[in-house]
Amino acid sequence: PPKPVDRRNFLKTAFSSLAALAAGGGAYAFLWEPRRLVLRRVSVAFPGLPAGLAGLKIGQISDTHHGPYTGRAFVEEAVALVRAERPDLIVLTGDYVHRGAAFIPGGIEPFASLRPPLGLYAVLGNHDHWHGAALTRECLARAGARDLTNRRVVLERGGGTLCLAGVGDLWEDEQDLAAALSGTDESSPRILLSHNPDYAELLPAAPRVDLVIAGHTHGGQVDLPILGAPVVPSAYGPKYRAGRGRGPRCPGLVSRGVGGLS
Repeated sequence: PPKPVDRRNFLKTAFSSLAALAAGGGAYAFLWEPRRLVLRRVSVAFPGLPAGLAGLKIGQISDTHHGPYTGRAFVEEAVALVRAERPDLIVLTGDYVHRGAAFIPGGIEPFASLRPPLGLYAVLGNHDHWHGAALTRECLARAGARDLTNRRVVLERGGGTLCLAGVGDLWEDEQDLAAALSGTDESSPRILLSHNPDYAELLPAAPRVDLVIAGHTHGGQVDLPILGAPVVPSAYGPKYRAGRGRGPRCPGLVSRGVGGLS
C-alpha cells in the first residue's frame, strides 16, 4: 500500500520544485528568450478589399529598444529578417530607444536599409518621448521613414487605395483620430498605427478604422513555460498581450517587439 504522505517533507519538496522552476524561468526569461527573434506571418481579411490590394504584404518592426541591453547588431538582425520578406510597405510602431538619447541615432539608422515599394512609416512610443521625441523624429526622417503621428497617407496599388494613418502615443502624446483620417475616401480600407494597443479600446464610432497595428506590451515582456506572462502592461490584462486582439470597433495586431527592458 502507498506510504502516508509526510506533510512537512511534501511541502519542503514542493517548495524546492517551485524554487527550481522559478530559477529556470528566470534564466529562460533573461538569458534565452530576449535573444530569440521570431518572425510571425498573419493574414487579415478585409471585407470589400479592392482587387488591386489583394495579397498586400505589410512588415512591422516594433519596440527595438536600442540601449544597454539591446545592441545595434540585434536591431540590424531584426531589420534583415523583415527585409528578406520583401513587404510592400513597412511600419515602425515605436519605442526605438532605451535608457538615454545617446542610443537614438544608432538604434534608428538600421531602418535606412528598408526600402519597400510603398514606403516606410512610423509612430513614436512612450520611451521615444521620454528620451527625445525631436531627435527620434529627425533620425526617422534621415532613415527615410515618414512620421504618421496624427497624420495619414493614401497608398495606391493596382487601382485600389489604402489609408494608412497613425496617432500619438497614448501615455505621452495626443491622439487626434479626426485629423489623422481627415479627407479619407470612405471606401478605402483604413489601418491605424498606435504604439499602445489600449487605444483600440478608445476608438470612437466615427471615423471608421478597420485594423489597429500596435506594439508596447512585449507579449508580457516574458512568457515563462507553464506560468505564462506574469505581467502585461495594458489596462486590459492579457487581451492585448500579443498577436490578434479585438477591440470594440475593430480587430488589432500586436507585435511582441524586438528589444527587451530591464
